[in-house]
Amino acid sequence: MTSPPDSALTEAERAAFLQSIARVRSAAGRALRAAQTNAVQGTAAHGTGAIATGQAPDATESAAQAAVDFIAQLHQDLDTVAEQARTNGPQPACQAGCAHCCHLRVEATDPEVLHIAQHLQTLPSADQATTLRRLQQHVAAASVGTTRQPCSFLVHDRCTIYSVRPAACRKAHSLSAAHCAEQSPTIPQNLRLLVDAEALMAGTALAYRDQPLPASAHELNAAVLAALDGTASPPAGALLRWYRGDEGALALRGTPP
Repeated sequence: MTSPPDSALTEAERAAFLQSIARVRSAAGRALRAAQTNAVQGTAAHGTGAIATGQAPDATESAAQAAVDFIAQLHQDLDTVAEQARTNGPQPACQAGCAHCCHLRVEATDPEVLHIAQHLQTLPSADQATTLRRLQQHVAAASVGTTRQPCSFLVHDRCTIYSVRPAACRKAHSLSAAHCAEQSPTIPQNLRLLVDAEALMAGTALAYRDQPLPASAHELNAAVLAALDGTASPPAGALLRWYRGDEGALALRGTPP
């Protein structure tokens, strides 16, 4: 779990931050369980007709899909927090086409990776092939130590998965484009936005783990590649492996979970 630096918060603020995480964890846990239950019940309700046609839905797969889909609630909440911060606080310098942070390491949790992979699988075949090639090139470059390479999903300084981008990207912002361009070790940010976003992210991750479902942070490009092209170790359905609690469901062959 990532949290704001202790030096940035007073003792009272840190206590409030931890309470916020606990509230998110509780609320998200209830909603996540309900989403899976509703999915299973929906599968059962439609199962009779499907059985007759030989296409009976699988309750486990339906519940797993509902658990992945639930991550969209976190993303919606983060977007709301970011919009409130823009309305009530200092204005971020971020604009369309400003892609400095898209050259840094980005991490995403298991459900986010699966959510992105499923989105990519809806694209035309040619676009899927292009994305897969970019992912492979990114992972190959990273394996030999290349740093600050552009994200595989960055094309002409625009994010091609913007609607399903992970929480880390939604939280990221800067109050100074110059600091980002200069690769400054410290980037001025809105502390209120950081605290609220971290509480949402940490609480939601804990809610998944309470299921228990893996919700670890993975390097985005490598994890999406593993989910997409069958290089997960061992190869199998990443969605069901994850739902069964396999911490290595999104690990590339030859790498630890």
